[in-house]
Amino acid sequence: MIGTTCVLFIDDDVLSLQLMSRISDLLGFEAMISTSPQRGLEMAARQMPALIIVDMQMDEMNGVEFVRQVRGLPRLARLPVLLCSAGMSLHDQDQARQAGADGFIMKPIGVSVLQETVQRYAGAD
Repeated sequence: MIGTTCVLFIDDDVLSLQLMSRISDLLGFEAMISTSPQRGLEMAARQMPALIIVDMQMDEMNGVEFVRQVRGLPRLARLPVLLCSAGMSLHDQDQARQAGADGFIMKPIGVSVLQETVQRYAGAD
């Protein structure tokens, strides 16, 4: 059981967010979800999640730009941010690292992968 750890999921795919929310419930941690990267930034600033997992490709703002914005906000700059995608080129990964991304996670995200990821990046036991 992970406890009361909070993870913010940002993805423009509502079904992916619903799945992450259900898996979070199973694992015993809180999931905040947003289909909008801009609203996700606002939610993060208000509620300070332990970890942010953001989709790489979204219409409003891509994952690299989201990471840049997070790193530019002193209150959020140290939060772990992971980019997720069904497939990410080496160029995308390099750009994400340069922007300050902490890591990557491949879609679809399974229960055990999510649990290990949250434990590793959010320090949840």
